[in-house]
Amino acid sequence: MDSKLNRHLSKAAVSMSFLMLPFLANPAYAVNWVERVDAGNLLGTAQEPTGDGSLNNIRGLLEHNQDIDLFKIYISNPTTFSASVTANFNSVLSLFDSTGLGVYGNDDAKLGDTNAGLPAGHAFGPQAAGWYYLAISTDEVMPTSGSGTGPENYIASITSEPYTAVLGPTGPGGGSPLTGWATEGDPNLGVFESYRIRLSGVTVSPVPEPETYGMLLAGLGLVGAMVRRRKFPTAS
Repeated sequence: MDSKLNRHLSKAAVSMSFLMLPFLANPAYAVNWVERVDAGNLLGTAQEPTGDGSLNNIRGLLEHNQDIDLFKIYISNPTTFSASVTANFNSVLSLFDSTGLGVYGNDDAKLGDTNAGLPAGHAFGPQAAGWYYLAISTDEVMPTSGSGTGPENYIASITSEPYTAVLGPTGPGGGSPLTGWATEGDPNLGVFESYRIRLSGVTVSPVPEPETYGMLLAGLGLVGAMVRRRKFPTAS
């Protein structure tokens, strides 16, 4: 009877060890995501990159000057998070939190360069790990909140030359989540330009919370203790 129970407990300990392996010994891989079909422009239609490891690049295509590609990403290290664009059009990057509230955005990363960039360690940057939404667009659209798309709904303030400022959600609609985009210019003007967004501090699969590690380790310790107790019973 004791021998049979010991075998069951030993098997349980081994099973628990194998269950922990993906969390404790999972190697990190670089993920380079390519947009599939066309990413949506709102939270419910955003495209979520898949894979396993750090998300280093997102590549895609803007089809016209009012096209917006929105991606759902997991920022695992808000301190090192950054995003930068390489493209042949005037790009804009906008980051929103998991509820759609604006975090920060940029038009031109540096003077004389129309590629957008979100710098690491900025005061407006993400403050906590979690899910976020990253949008890339041309400079002819503006994120909005509420039921309209007028200037009173703009999440960010209107920029002025030299367009290098990093902006927070300081517009009239900055206190509410993303619901749409204001557009200007000819919607039929084609862009058909590819882009590359370089990322840091982003992973495809969220790392388990510390509480998860604690529960796994506690469970393994409990099984191990039960095995030892059965093997070495105390004297009565």
